[in-house]
Amino acid sequence: MFRTVEAQVTDASLAPVAAATTDTLPRTTELKETLRSVGTALFDRAREAGAVRHDLAAADLVPLMCGIAYAATVQGGAPTDRIDTAHRYLTTLLEGLRATPQRA
Repeated sequence: MFRTVEAQVTDASLAPVAAATTDTLPRTTELKETLRSVGTALFDRAREAGAVRHDLAAADLVPLMCGIAYAATVQGGAPTDRIDTAHRYLTTLLEGLRATPQRA
């Protein structure tokens, strides 16, 4: 996920290609389907292991990751600054906003 947001904030062509409903090249379609399939399998395994909330689906990750990339890009700065910001936002998404874990 960290490499994904890095790519999103440093490669301006990634988001439009990923979001396109049709692709110019069949190879692009193949690659997007492979990424989606592998990502879904990993997400489902994590959810089944109890590492991910059960009310989330793999499809929820795309808008969340796009939101992080957008927010980091809006912050501006040098590419390394945008990457650092994206990493911080992704860490917050993954760990939550609490300063300390909530105890049951």
